[in-house]
Amino acid sequence: MGLADGFSLVLATRNRKEFLSCAVAAVVCNTREPFELIIMDNASDDGTREMCRTLEEKHPGIVRHVRLKRNLGTNAYALGFLQARYNYLVDMDDDILALSKGWDQATIAAFRNFPRLGFLAMNVVQDKYTNGAKKGISEYRESVVSDTTIEIGPTGGWFAVTTRAIYNEVGGFIFRPYKPFLPEDGKYVRKLSKRGYFAGILKKKFVYHASGPYWNGAYGYDKIWDEKYRRDHKELLPLIHDVLIDEVPSPQYAQSMVIKAAEQA
Repeated sequence: MGLADGFSLVLATRNRKEFLSCAVAAVVCNTREPFELIIMDNASDDGTREMCRTLEEKHPGIVRHVRLKRNLGTNAYALGFLQARYNYLVDMDDDILALSKGWDQATIAAFRNFPRLGFLAMNVVQDKYTNGAKKGISEYRESVVSDTTIEIGPTGGWFAVTTRAIYNEVGGFIFRPYKPFLPEDGKYVRKLSKRGYFAGILKKKFVYHASGPYWNGAYGYDKIWDEKYRRDHKELLPLIHDVLIDEVPSPQYAQSMVIKAAEQA
């Protein structure tokens, strides 16, 4: 029996409940196709569990909280995808503050118009706070089919989509319980390339992704990544919670920037 048409968004998090509530709101307010949002909670101890219960009650049948007994980092995505009930799989970071309306319909059109598309990220707002972790413009080339424009080039899992059929064919994210912080989305894209698929960014649909070098440098988030990759990966490392929601733009500001960016794209 095949999966239903719709989107399964998998979000991995640990001890960032303030970001989490914004990310869920961004998805719920801007998604029209059938969807579910699976929150993979890496053994948080900051009140994330209680917040997720509230979100489940507020959005019954849509938000689902899966609490892990230990921190598995990015490997939580692989476990989340195993539970997905829809045919589009979304790899979503927990620090998404805003999202374009119509991203879901535009994504469906993109996969229809580009048969060898394997991994599609939403575009990112770039302002004084963040560049959204997107590479420089020289890294991309545009391709247009019908009314869909894709920037072919480097992408990551800030808010990116593949299909279950492609995921199964290519092999999916690799689950390594003792290496929780490997960049599995990058490995997935490399595997896609070997199978003749490409990755890219949907030019006219945006997210406000709080991470990125500008914001990292301003608020010390880069220290988190330094710790993740510098240590022995056999340790189950905690995410360091030294960045608070009041140190980044408000969701209202982020949504206004998403709208502005889409108008200018």
